[in-house]
Amino acid sequence: MLRKILLSGRYLLVVPVIGSLILAVGVVIMGAGVIVTRGWYFITTRDFTAKSAKLMSVTVIQTIDLFLVGALAYITAVGIYKLFINQDDGQILNGVKIEKLADLENKIIGVVVAALSVAFLGQVSDVESTLDLVYAGIGTAAVIVALCLFTHVSARMEKTGE
Repeated sequence: MLRKILLSGRYLLVVPVIGSLILAVGVVIMGAGVIVTRGWYFITTRDFTAKSAKLMSVTVIQTIDLFLVGALAYITAVGIYKLFINQDDGQILNGVKIEKLADLENKIIGVVVAALSVAFLGQVSDVESTLDLVYAGIGTAAVIVALCLFTHVSARMEKTGE
């Protein structure tokens, strides 16, 4: 009886799968909207100064960050679906192998590291003092190092069977 309830309970995870898909669509649409509105602004104002080029560079970096967040939400949706709802579907994403929770964690960590790097690049142009840039860099680096260490330790534990 309890086994049957637990097996049926996995369908509760449809909620985060659908939520992650909605998030992915929303973030990608938002990124596309930023591209269109910023591009239109620069074309209509004909403002091709160095300051505008810098603003456009920041916009591009921030938009790439949005797309990375959208990809993260999509990978999360596919991973949760594959791991908990329907394990018999085979691979949904070509080139993205998710067979266990550690695989999903590694994919998410990889995208988070890329998103943090892109976000830091966006901060570089907005920084008012070099000390602020150093603090932001140290904070970003600390998170990336912690995530890489977590991935390394998890992989090592998996190999040893602990």
